[in-house]
Amino acid sequence: MANGLKPAWELEQEARAINATDWEPPPGMVKRQCDWCRYFFAAPATSHEPRCPDCRTLTAPPRVK
Repeated sequence: MANGLKPAWELEQEARAINATDWEPPPGMVKRQCDWCRYFFAAPATSHEPRCPDCRTLTAPPRVK
C-alpha cells in the first residue's frame, strides 16, 4: 500500500499463521482455544473464560449501572 499500512485481510492472514505455530503458554497459564474466533490464547490456570480477550471485549454484555 502507498501509506505503508497493510490491509486488514493481510494482517489477519499473518496473525492466523503465527497462531497456528506451536507455542507454550507462560508459567502459571494454560493454552486455550477461543469458542468464538478459534484463536489460541494464554489464560490464567484459574480462569474459566472460554473467549480470548478480544472476543470477550467485543461480545461482553452491557454494563449495568
